[in-house]
Amino acid sequence: MGVLDEQATARLTALENILQQLLDISIKELANQELTEEQYSFIKHFSSALSRATAGVEETGSKTTMIADVHTDGNTSQVLEEGVGYVQTITVAYQLPGGRVAVGKGPVFSYYEFKHPMADRLTDEAWREMLERGRGPEQPEWTASFRAP
Repeated sequence: MGVLDEQATARLTALENILQQLLDISIKELANQELTEEQYSFIKHFSSALSRATAGVEETGSKTTMIADVHTDGNTSQVLEEGVGYVQTITVAYQLPGGRVAVGKGPVFSYYEFKHPMADRLTDEAWREMLERGRGPEQPEWTASFRAP
């Protein structure tokens, strides 16, 4: 449709390549197959690959703390908010080909869902301020099985 400039097209192409590599790696891992040296290198240098996909994006466009209204209940004058908070670390034990068990550690998004007054719909900026001041809600109970207390 010709709506993307050259830089946006390059970013989306880089993202498409990243996602394809992640998909290929995931399929091999689920099949308990050994990864190639190139795939291990991709994982090791993932942040630089991701940098190419976000090159030229303003700082506010690359923040991970975001909020969205996903449902409005006119009867209670409340909205259901879903938000991403600060990046956290996850540690996972997984089986390698040949039966060996390894431990991996990496970033994972925090997740929130809560009701909020419809008259005070949250913007990303207001959500960030809530988190910075320690006024964010508790994460949903169902996330407790895979996050640190």
